[in-house]
Amino acid sequence: MLHFFWSGYPLAENSYATYEISNHEIAKWAEFYLGQKTSFHQSSWAAGKVTENHNDILIGHLTWDGRSPDERQKLGELKRDWVKDNALKPEISAHPNTYILTPWVPEFPPEWIANMPFWQGQLQSVSKIFALCGDIWIKRTFEKADKSIQTEVRDKLVHCNMGVAAHNFAAVKTRFNKVGQRHILHMSNLGSYKGFDITCKSLAGLDTRLHLATGAINAKPGMIEIATQDQKFGVNYLGYANNADPDFNKWVVNQCDFYIHTASMDAQATTILECGARGLIPLITPESGFASPYAIYLTHDPAKNREIIRQALLLPEDELLNRSRLLRQQIKKEHGWETIFGRIWDTIQNDIEQRKQ
Repeated sequence: MLHFFWSGYPLAENSYATYEISNHEIAKWAEFYLGQKTSFHQSSWAAGKVTENHNDILIGHLTWDGRSPDERQKLGELKRDWVKDNALKPEISAHPNTYILTPWVPEFPPEWIANMPFWQGQLQSVSKIFALCGDIWIKRTFEKADKSIQTEVRDKLVHCNMGVAAHNFAAVKTRFNKVGQRHILHMSNLGSYKGFDITCKSLAGLDTRLHLATGAINAKPGMIEIATQDQKFGVNYLGYANNADPDFNKWVVNQCDFYIHTASMDAQATTILECGARGLIPLITPESGFASPYAIYLTHDPAKNREIIRQALLLPEDELLNRSRLLRQQIKKEHGWETIFGRIWDTIQNDIEQRKQ
């Protein structure tokens, strides 16, 4: 049996026909594809011990503590470490067939570390680490020459792309708005590594509008001002994006032409894949984790970015449509869940066989 330690996804009747948030998508398609290989148990990183069977397989995310600061102060530190709890003997640190599946960058952002109480020990204890990220981060991890945990465990890394169920985005761009009416979308949690300040500065003074979808702002949807250091930028705040809402998806493909992401160290932003599946053209930094000849690449210099974006906003519609079509083909080919979980399964089987020998 395979035990999948994630957020405890509640599979429902229409799950596979509905696009949801990324954590749900990962757990959902893990069950669909890995469940075709072996018996599948949808578990949780808070589950603790679930097996004493030497032949079982355990794969999951680093334990994530999503409690509020008040809950943590009241109840104290988490006790359940699914990696350690499922060790078959007290003197060993993990079940022999234990694997981590996690977003990967050479230096984990503080927002991640604050919510992962056992991350170092879990990375050290497992056999393989399936790293959801762009090639850039595997290469940069191997370029490191320090004593970080990332350097220590890098020989365990198996590169995997982030996936997206592109077929569940029924609304796809078939036309681009006229020059002077082209809009840009950004979707994220606005974490420190997302580079949203660079996004705002890069768009200042350009003939476009930025639409922002996030759950990180406490405001009513509509035009608002975002303060970045000593400047303010006007954006159209959309609230939290519901990818399962057909009306939202239709609005995006009709109103937005480009998706912008100027991250400094993002594993492989799911929102780039989602918007690429809709047909929007990515305006992204290499450090946003997605590589494509059909994307338009930005820097971390707002002045340089403004000129790049200015030219992108003037591109003829036929070029944008061709980029959009080829981008969607690439995403379907390289970011399909069947391919990703097939690679994970084959790697696990080879690892188990090698250790038997």
